[in-house]
Amino acid sequence: MNITKEHIIWFILILIIVLLAGIQAIAIFSPDKKAEEPKTSQTTQRESSESSFSSEVREETSDEKNYRKAKLKLEHPYTAAGPEDKQKVADAVEIAVAAMKEDQKVAEVKGTYENRLSMTQNAMVQTFGMAFKINGYQYDASQLEVLKSNSSDVVQFILVLKKEGQENCYFIGNFNTSVQQLQLERYIGGRLGATYG
Repeated sequence: MNITKEHIIWFILILIIVLLAGIQAIAIFSPDKKAEEPKTSQTTQRESSESSFSSEVREETSDEKNYRKAKLKLEHPYTAAGPEDKQKVADAVEIAVAAMKEDQKVAEVKGTYENRLSMTQNAMVQTFGMAFKINGYQYDASQLEVLKSNSSDVVQFILVLKKEGQENCYFIGNFNTSVQQLQLERYIGGRLGATYG
């Protein structure tokens, strides 16, 4: 085999590259005592702040869970409707609540144009009436939320019924701004029910 100067130069260059790569690898992977000390103290500070943070976090109440579930059922849960729409919904809800509290049997409660519940299914109207007549819930007008929907003539709402010692009941639905009617879709939370017989 004929070894030339060119082969020797290539061999030396490759040897230098391998040597530099080895030194670099050792520098990267070997623990540096000076750099390690602050890292340890930062970890200790982080652990203590995490433990103090976890002691500050409280568990979500059933009302908070139910409110969150109700809010997330809406099309735009974080986009409030305008004040004019909110007032229209508030007026319609007041009329509907007053109609539910009138002196009639729950089984006779129906959605009508006058009580603003003509777009609500009768079973839901009766459930809404039952909340007041049988279960003793009260409407909290201060917690009414009115939010935008995907339709230009519809807004969505969350209305809250409260009863002392019980979890809140959140009714969610649509309000058609053209015909000024509520459509109660579902309720979340609360203890609604009745025994007949």
